[in-house]
Amino acid sequence: MSAVISTEDRITVHRPPSAEQTASLVERVHQIGPVLREYAIAADRNRLLPRESVEALESADVWRISALKRYGGHEGGASMLLEVARAVGYYDPAAAWCLVISNGSVMLANRFGDDLLDEVFANGPIKAASIFAQPQGTATPHGDGWQITGKWPFASNSGNSDWALGILFIKDNESAPSQQIGFVLMRRDEFEIQDTWFTIGMRGSGSNTMVAENLWVPKNRVITFEQLMGNGPEQDPHATFGRRLTPHLTMSTTIQSTALGAAYAALDYTTDLSAKRPVTYTHYKKQVDSGAFVQNLGAASIKVDGARLLLERAAAEIDAVAAGTIPMPLERRARHRAGIGHAGHVLVDAVNDLCWLHGTAAFAENSLLGRMWRDINTGTRHASIAAPMGYELHGNGMTGTTYISTKL
Repeated sequence: MSAVISTEDRITVHRPPSAEQTASLVERVHQIGPVLREYAIAADRNRLLPRESVEALESADVWRISALKRYGGHEGGASMLLEVARAVGYYDPAAAWCLVISNGSVMLANRFGDDLLDEVFANGPIKAASIFAQPQGTATPHGDGWQITGKWPFASNSGNSDWALGILFIKDNESAPSQQIGFVLMRRDEFEIQDTWFTIGMRGSGSNTMVAENLWVPKNRVITFEQLMGNGPEQDPHATFGRRLTPHLTMSTTIQSTALGAAYAALDYTTDLSAKRPVTYTHYKKQVDSGAFVQNLGAASIKVDGARLLLERAAAEIDAVAAGTIPMPLERRARHRAGIGHAGHVLVDAVNDLCWLHGTAAFAENSLLGRMWRDINTGTRHASIAAPMGYELHGNGMTGTTYISTKL
């Protein structure tokens, strides 16, 4: 383990990376794109991101987007992760999902204390996983630390992780009227993974179940919900940029980028084959000879572009706010949550349209379009980005009614 970094030596960043830095990473993703697309089939079949894909992403230098500069990361914001993950999703949505979850989990870990981060990032940036939905475990005081027991399903990227976060109840005061919610940070050798991820889409994300039984961790490995998800760091003039990013909204925005990349891949696939495929049971020798086909292809394209604009709007405001010390108002967060959910809804509609246009060949087991359809339909149903919840949150903000979720 390296020596603890002194306060004076800890780099503080005040703004997001430049557009040029982001473009450079996106270009590197496109260079490894053929490798990601080749191994996407194995990822889907084996329900786990293959070593070749993990290493390709490593060579593109994108696993460390969210790691703080002081630990050798890019300390990128929402826009950088959105653009890079969209590019990865064009070749393999499951790989993009793992990339977002890893970087998003690092973003969450950045809210722990400096002493712990010096340990976690002693050897540089890490890969990570996290579950921050419903508490699935407990932290009980034990000596100078905590005894952890929990089971966290749907832990994407857990198989590739070096560290992982799990949401739980902190049983620090049994007489309290309600248990406090918090998070534990665990090393990969401190929890097991149960093979539970059997789905029709996003299979390569390896979203299995993390299990810890009577695990002892030191005191600094557990923090409260408010410390990790609250806006305290967003108001701290001394906090570095990577700590000021609003956690839940950043994660939601960037997770949706996987479906966005997949939708662009589906659009290009359908377009490229349209000059070669006939319209069955008609006189059209090529799909492009049909005015109806061409019109509906154009409509599907604009749907995808519209989703992209909504996500870019959210990412841009997240980064702009994180460059200052005034947290984003709840009504703005709720509006973006609606936009994120709507983007997913539109992407599902667009890829459904493309499947109608392409024909039943889309549903062949080896069809790229079919795989994108499965991944988009699965990914956009994630609880953090589902459209119905986002719409209602926005409606709460519009009407001044109580927000249906505190995770904004």
